[in-house]
Amino acid sequence: MIITITLNAALDRTLRIEHPLVVGKLNRAVSSYLEPGGKGINVSRAIKALGGNSVALGFCGGTNGRIVKDMLTSGDIHHDFVDISGQMRVNTQIIDAQGGHTEVNEPGSKIEDADFLRLLDRMEMYLHEGNIFVLAGSTPPEFPLKNYRKLCKLIKKRGCKLIIDAQGELLLEALKCEPDFVKPNIFELAEAVGDKPSADPEVVVVSARKMLDMGARAVCVSMSQEGAVLVSKDESEALYVNTNPKIYDEGSVGTGDAMVGAIANSMNNKLKFDEMARYAVATARACSRLAGTEMASLKKVYEVYETTQVYIP
Repeated sequence: MIITITLNAALDRTLRIEHPLVVGKLNRAVSSYLEPGGKGINVSRAIKALGGNSVALGFCGGTNGRIVKDMLTSGDIHHDFVDISGQMRVNTQIIDAQGGHTEVNEPGSKIEDADFLRLLDRMEMYLHEGNIFVLAGSTPPEFPLKNYRKLCKLIKKRGCKLIIDAQGELLLEALKCEPDFVKPNIFELAEAVGDKPSADPEVVVVSARKMLDMGARAVCVSMSQEGAVLVSKDESEALYVNTNPKIYDEGSVGTGDAMVGAIANSMNNKLKFDEMARYAVATARACSRLAGTEMASLKKVYEVYETTQVYIP
């Protein structure tokens, strides 16, 4: 079973305009739509689109929270949120005619200690050995780092697999708990290991192996249209995977979340390392063709999968 945890869930609003965004002036949207958001929730949506199943955990509050839960229910995505006081945040993305996008993300509601304890209690029914937990995204305002550490330690202590998609001090804290998979982008990787960001696969491999030394069992470094680099303590060779021809983003977000969903689904289905690598890149690149945080269907992913190529950097 795959369980995603979104500590700072959101309602995502996407606005499309037919001209470049003009700051300080009126910009009229030609379309607007809402989707449940937050990295962990996006991972659950990706897993569902790929034909898998997961349970989405986290915090939910207010009218926006009820909307998100209704959307997940209508999408046949299982959820078991802890209801809190306050309003779930709204993240707004503006996409212009040239494909550029501007994002404005709200901070979210503060989580009380009692709310966090209720989340730990809620997790008890899912902490079975072999289950896969995905802890993804930011934390709410004033969320103690010790609580994030407690989540990671609890998951690993119970014999569950742990996938991390975080940055900064959250990523560094998670690495101390020896996560089974970590998915940074090239900038998050460079910040964590103290290197300069690079899209050169050979350079990325060196940095990714440093992250293995810091505690990760495996690392997938997302590189947008340049594909991804994957390394593992269980594999002698690093892998660089991309599509041929390359697929460029068309104003989408959430491709990294889609990649994490593919990794979790691959782990759950016990795919080989090279198959997982191709599957992860194909899912991300298929989603890059879609608007907003729409997740690609398994059919679309397979079409891209056939164009993936694996290299040894």
